[in-house]
This record gives sequence, structure tokens and C-alpha cells, in this order.
Amino acid sequence: MRFASSRNIYIRRFFTALLVFVTALFQHSGFIPELFGAPALLLVPLTVCIAMFERSIPGMCFGVLAGLLWDFAASGGDGFFSVLLTAAGFFSGALVTFVFRNNIRAALILSFGALTVCNVSHWLMFIVRKGYEGGADLLFSRYLPSVLYSLVFVFVYYYLVKAIFDICAEKK
Repeated sequence: MRFASSRNIYIRRFFTALLVFVTALFQHSGFIPELFGAPALLLVPLTVCIAMFERSIPGMCFGVLAGLLWDFAASGGDGFFSVLLTAAGFFSGALVTFVFRNNIRAALILSFGALTVCNVSHWLMFIVRKGYEGGADLLFSRYLPSVLYSLVFVFVYYYLVKAIFDICAEKK
């Protein structure tokens, strides 16, 4: 009985990791168009939704995977997204364990928080700190609309991850 249970976990995590790779491919290939100059940050809501089902430590590991894929595709490759998505995965999983229920409303709240932290901290670190002119305009024309645009994908990823978990659930 234990072997069948662990086999389902491996299958579930394989398909979840495959979803992370496919999402990273979609995010960086331009398959998902920008909306009025605001890109969709698909890996953030995906990491949050995975962590909501996997809980804190596995969610953190999937956050590391998503962050590394994002950093490999970024021009700087400084580990910024790895750190943020690791934290998002851990805290989302922990909050669902101790504070929130696992539902779409919680996914929207947690994704909104993670997207806002990710975008505002990126804006602070790479625009404000370097002293670029027009930083405030960039915040309101690109970074904050990106948060709202990315929230649309919470619905897609929440139900995709839920379907993976339901299919790989242990039969009683």
C-alpha cells in the first residue's frame, strides 16, 4: 500500500514539474502576449498554486525550480527571481497550512501578494536604485498593470494543479 502511495506522489510531482517547464517556456517565448505593455508573469501564480496543494517545503522546491528557469532566461541571471519564488512557494504553502483554506479566493489573495512583492521589489531594485528617469511612470504603466494581468492566470493554474492532484489522488 505504501508503494502505490509513493508512486502517485512521484507521478504527481513529475506532471507538476512538467507544468512548470511548459509555463516557463510560454512565459519566455512570447506565446502569451503583453497587454498594453504589461507582461504576464505566469510563474508567480503557478508557484503559489502549486505551493497551496503541496504545502511549504515542496512548494519552496517548486519555487526554486520556477525561479531558476526564470533567471536562466533573464538577461541578468542574478538569482532575483529564484529568491522571490522560493519565498513565495514557502510562505504560500505555510499560509494555506495554518491560516487560509485551499480555495480559489485564497489563491487570488496569495497570488496578488506575491505578484505585488515581486513587481515592486523588481522595480525598486532595478529601476529606482539605478536612478532611471521616469521610474514612477514605469511603475504605473508596466509593473502594476502586470500584477492585474497576471491574476487572470490564477484561475487557469489553480484548476490545472487541482486536476493533477485529483487525478493522482490515492484511491481508497
